[in-house]
Amino acid sequence: MPKWTPPFWYGSREFTDGDLALVIDTVKRFGKLGFSEVIATICENLAWKAPNGQLKVNSCRQLLLQLEAAGLVELPVRRWDASRTATSERMGEPPPSPVVQCTLRALQPVQVEPVPREEGPAWNAMMAKYHPLGFRRAFGAQQKYWIRASVDGVPTILGGIMFAASAKALAARDAWIGWSPQDRQKYRPRIVANNRYLLMPQVTVPHLASHVLGLTLRRLGNDWKRRYGYEPVIVETFVEQPWPGTCYRAANWICLGRTSGRGRQDREHARAVAVKVVWVYPMVRNWRERLKEPLEAPTQADGGVPQLAPEEAANASASSSGLIG
Repeated sequence: MPKWTPPFWYGSREFTDGDLALVIDTVKRFGKLGFSEVIATICENLAWKAPNGQLKVNSCRQLLLQLEAAGLVELPVRRWDASRTATSERMGEPPPSPVVQCTLRALQPVQVEPVPREEGPAWNAMMAKYHPLGFRRAFGAQQKYWIRASVDGVPTILGGIMFAASAKALAARDAWIGWSPQDRQKYRPRIVANNRYLLMPQVTVPHLASHVLGLTLRRLGNDWKRRYGYEPVIVETFVEQPWPGTCYRAANWICLGRTSGRGRQDREHARAVAVKVVWVYPMVRNWRERLKEPLEAPTQADGGVPQLAPEEAANASASSSGLIG
């Protein structure tokens, strides 16, 4: 099958004849150990790791599932279900929606803070309840934030924002960068997507949305590096009608045009998803050069191993949206 004829790229790794043979042989020899053990063995033997040293188990899992679909391997029985989304165990009690109507000056200081692991279910529930697109489980590298301020002396959650893996392929973005398909395979991890952005329904503060974007992007690079061992170079997002993306324009993001209206699995070219406007924000001046820098593992001074193990940013799509007008 041409797609799986070496050399081929999967994620940010090139697979040779020897690599593919090792994968197939490992599945045959160690299949009785279970799916998770096979994945770990392949990652270790191929030294297939993220920049922070974590095994790329999710990338390996997805590759094996696709090789199985192509008839190249026969995987052991597994409990993992690729189609699962949010479950009740991962949804908590959402914070209340506050009524906030004031100027940005009166609300200051606004704070953007990473969501601790134990507060993740509440963040998920907030998106499920208040965001027009609801909550959707994000696979791969990701960073969630609370948006907070003091309202009448009471610490208050105003909303949340999340960054995750970038779209696998995006015509407007790739043309703007000047990427070939090979470049995209190698360097895409350096782009992250703002795939959820919410200010609570009753929060009415002029200029707050663009202000939060600025606050978040000033800390995102360091936060991402502490968790995943490298800094993102470009941030992207998708905004659909009726939201005009005013806050992204006000925060100096660049509008690249519209998506094709196809979903990731839309191989029949049917318009399966809404057309969205693509926005990007280069986080550094020399972004073209920085995009091609190797993803090196961090030193101890860089923050070490993250609290949450990343699962390669290979499953994001252009179906997410900030939706803040």
